[in-house]
Amino acid sequence: MTIAELNVGPIIPVSDMKRSRKFYEEVLGFPGEPVPGGYALHCGGDTGAYLLDEASYAGKAEWPLASFRTENLELTVAELKSRGVELENIPDGEMKTDERGIAEMDGVSIAWIRDPDRQVLSFFQPTS
Repeated sequence: MTIAELNVGPIIPVSDMKRSRKFYEEVLGFPGEPVPGGYALHCGGDTGAYLLDEASYAGKAEWPLASFRTENLELTVAELKSRGVELENIPDGEMKTDERGIAEMDGVSIAWIRDPDRQVLSFFQPTS
């Protein structure tokens, strides 16, 4: 197996593991288990994410810490909303979101949410 074939997964710092686990497991639906220093989440296919326990820098990033690819963003957004997740509203500029909470950008449709530490997660669908 070459390096280019390896799975990759984000490390997401959290300030409160109990609160973050509730969000990622119960609200978003990613199962997981405790691992040294944090919590491993199982995502689609062979991918996953790692919640880093009690990190002092949780909530400091101004960019998406994890991005989830979907084949139907409208359906994914509807599911997020049905789970009580609020989508980010960006009123203007290149990343302006519409009434669905989706931004239509060059080659991609994208929506953003925030986790309990106010960290950005994105959900996207390639359009070209």
